[in-house]
Amino acid sequence: MKSHGGSESGGVPPTPRISAELARATAEEAVRAIAGGSSHLVRDLDVDQSRHVLPQPQSPSEKLALLHDRTRPRPAPPVAGVPRARAFWREMTVNALTDISSAVRGTLWERTDLDTDALDIVGPHGDPATRFEQIRTCIEKKRAFVSIALCGSLQDLLVTGHPWAASLSILAKAPGEPIAAAVATARQAMAADCSDAYRLLLPEGDWKMRTEDDVHHPVAPGYVILPKELRVPSPLPEQLGAHAQFADDTASAITEALIGGHIPLAVYHGGHVLQSAVVLVAAAHGFFVRPLTEGGTVLAPWQCTGLLASSLSKGTDIPGLVLGRYEINAKNLAQHLGRVPLAAR
Repeated sequence: MKSHGGSESGGVPPTPRISAELARATAEEAVRAIAGGSSHLVRDLDVDQSRHVLPQPQSPSEKLALLHDRTRPRPAPPVAGVPRARAFWREMTVNALTDISSAVRGTLWERTDLDTDALDIVGPHGDPATRFEQIRTCIEKKRAFVSIALCGSLQDLLVTGHPWAASLSILAKAPGEPIAAAVATARQAMAADCSDAYRLLLPEGDWKMRTEDDVHHPVAPGYVILPKELRVPSPLPEQLGAHAQFADDTASAITEALIGGHIPLAVYHGGHVLQSAVVLVAAAHGFFVRPLTEGGTVLAPWQCTGLLASSLSKGTDIPGLVLGRYEINAKNLAQHLGRVPLAAR
């Protein structure tokens, strides 16, 4: 894993933090593993032509009995295809998630510079509550940890190929350091802590630090990412939401379309802290992050770090947030949606 670029304060790369290195190493392997998850879906593994033919008599006695119409029908196996499709896709999804997890773990264990002997890797398998308790234990015992949480539906990603369908939310922390975060989709990965932000350059595999001299993506006015829960009869002002894009998983959509694309405004629906790495990543990459309320102020990256840390400590969810490229648009959208009754969200 290589990185280049300079910090915004003077062009001198900062002293590497273990937390940030862990987040970047995890995201780098994750984006490749996610992208490779559908590589084995090159043929219909669920079709077996031999299972579509009618059973035929096999022994001489069966053939003789057929002449006298005394043969008993052989039990036909279940037809492949549609009846087995649900089980097939469940298996493919579990296997893909296992492959991603194994690839990430293998990469981290090989990093001798990160003292991985004292590292706990949590997720993405298992019950969220159990994984969360593992991380709480790491914090209490001052052990380094990496949390890998699935956002969205990996099955939807495998079936549709749409990068908004699923992503990985990565949180990393070494004792004595602030939390670092990273997000990975099938097409890109980004990472951040409270002071620096990085983007993975593919296919080179280099990490580029964000600077003020970076070229910004041209934005398309009127486009906004909204959670599907906000699909209610409460029209947005045209300048904010003429082209509203409703997403099942806002974390993945924000990674792809807001941070990595041309959409200028989004609403992060909030939820479990382990799935909320995109909040810190967006703030560190220069986006305005503010609460989804009529009041509230813009959260700096260090405040987003504190929000994640507080949620990990208290066991609370991350609240709804507005993320925007322009502060005035983020403020206007937050004020507009802040007046929508909670029951309509």
